[in-house]
Amino acid sequence: MFFALVLFVPRVVSATPFDLTGSDWEGGTELVRLARAELGAARVVATTQIDFAELTPEDGLLVLYPERSLDVEELTKFMRAGGRVILLDDFGRGESLLTAFRMKRLPSPRRPAESLRHNPQLALAEPASAHPVVADVSRVVTNHPTGLGHPDLSPVLKIRASAGEPDVTVAVAGAVGQGRLLAVGDPSIVMNSMLRYSGNKTFARGLVRYAVDGDAWGKRGGRLFIAAGAFEQTGSYGGDRHAVSEWLRDLEDLFDQTRKEGLPSILAWGASIALGLALVVWVGSRAGRLHKPIVPRFVRRVPAVAQGGVAGHAAVIGAPQTTRVLAVLELKSALEEQLTTLLGLSKVPGHQDLLAQIGARGLLDAEGVHTLRRLLLRMSNVETMVVFQRSGGMVQSVRDNEVVSIARTVKQLLDAAEAGAAGGRPRAVGSAVPSPESAEPR
Repeated sequence: MFFALVLFVPRVVSATPFDLTGSDWEGGTELVRLARAELGAARVVATTQIDFAELTPEDGLLVLYPERSLDVEELTKFMRAGGRVILLDDFGRGESLLTAFRMKRLPSPRRPAESLRHNPQLALAEPASAHPVVADVSRVVTNHPTGLGHPDLSPVLKIRASAGEPDVTVAVAGAVGQGRLLAVGDPSIVMNSMLRYSGNKTFARGLVRYAVDGDAWGKRGGRLFIAAGAFEQTGSYGGDRHAVSEWLRDLEDLFDQTRKEGLPSILAWGASIALGLALVVWVGSRAGRLHKPIVPRFVRRVPAVAQGGVAGHAAVIGAPQTTRVLAVLELKSALEEQLTTLLGLSKVPGHQDLLAQIGARGLLDAEGVHTLRRLLLRMSNVETMVVFQRSGGMVQSVRDNEVVSIARTVKQLLDAAEAGAAGGRPRAVGSAVPSPESAEPR
């Protein structure tokens, strides 16, 4: 299905602007023919790939409307060694090179002093200095040009404006080390249809000669490389190329192209189909899945440990992860409070005083008092273990069967004490507190 959709995607066939092999009105074959006639066919290389490793200081680069970011680092090294770069660009990706040399684009005059067919977008430019490129030029016909501004570079071409507007420079030149940089804000000047104007053809000849002319440091006369549009840039001038910088530049080009033009049609179709298939798979995997029913929170049973009151407190103390020391302390507190109540006291006395009053009042017999004394001693030892454990010491744990044995003895003591407090004969209580080994849980 995917391949069928791809085959039926409508294709628009159109010529590429500034194509160096294109003979249509916006192609660049006339410029290549003019350069070869001026320099010789062997010295002119019309290419779709600039290999910086092949360049020498005697060579020149003529770049038309780049559609990818220029490798500013390699171009700068090439120019500093003596090479010359001529950039003709208005709305392409030449911005990276212009920005590196602090040039900025400017709008052309809205009312130029001279224009072709009274069309302000076809303004006539004239020499702005005695630069060798425009030595034989009188007028150049532009086509939707952009101006270039830099306070320190030499103006080459300018468009005079009518009263009330400043003149705008459309071509500037300057030295970069031993080399030269010439920037023109209108690549249309040298396309096929525009080279029929004599001024444009003369200007193009001047650019071609300037790219390989001799310099103050010596004779040049190397090759002229002409590249346009989406040409590639590889290699490194005078050294190894950094793959990371090349990858980052390509990534920047992709983001910029996507931001301006959106995804290519084939990628957009592929992404849409992939997203649709992923959606179908996701819905299918979810639609057939059985989900475990969830009981609403407001009808769920509240665990005893989460409840308040006596039930919640007892559940916390009896929980498996809770230490049994807390249960012993609870039994100790209950035993002391109940005995204090039976004696009619307002607060719990010391153990010796408590035992003396119970014996004097006859709440327990001698054997019961003895059992109570041993039980209180054991409980006091457990309470002491808690303090010792908080200070970092190692203590012996309390087992479940010991807690059950203590609870049984507490109940027997309280039953006997209540009977003695009611005026009856004290009940007999076991003579000893059951040990952890002998006590069995119920």
